[in-house]
Amino acid sequence: MSLAASGFIRTWCSQPSGDELHGRRLFEPFDPVAVNVLNDILQKTDAEIVVSSDWKRHVTVEEMGDFYISQGINKRPFDFTPWLTGYPTYHQQRAAEIHNWLETCPEITIWAAVDDLHMGIIANNTHRSWGLANFVWTENIQTGITEPTIIKAILKYLGY
Repeated sequence: MSLAASGFIRTWCSQPSGDELHGRRLFEPFDPVAVNVLNDILQKTDAEIVVSSDWKRHVTVEEMGDFYISQGINKRPFDFTPWLTGYPTYHQQRAAEIHNWLETCPEITIWAAVDDLHMGIIANNTHRSWGLANFVWTENIQTGITEPTIIKAILKYLGY
């Protein structure tokens, strides 16, 4: 959702590099086009937002909600996934955090996880037992959720 530095495309195993993160602030402005797409998705599906990003380590849900509203998002995040450590890769850690949150909320049966870190069950033709079933990979961090195929995949997982 943030305005990404140009020239950074993810591979199925990559994560943000030091060059990509150099000089970045905690709360970078969100891309207004992505905000409009997210608002459309939220309006159509009435989905809730659960934040899994590392921002959860630095602010409260209320502070995150204030930032979301200041960026034009029409809905505040309702929760954060837990911060878990001890996983071999950052991808596995983030997926485990989402799995853990879902296990504590068994009433949640329709969901989508969206990220530029590839946390899907299948990556590079390899099955990953720790992967997320309802995962949408935003490989191109410049366009993120604004790509029609990404929007379609998110809506599919949210039952639309």
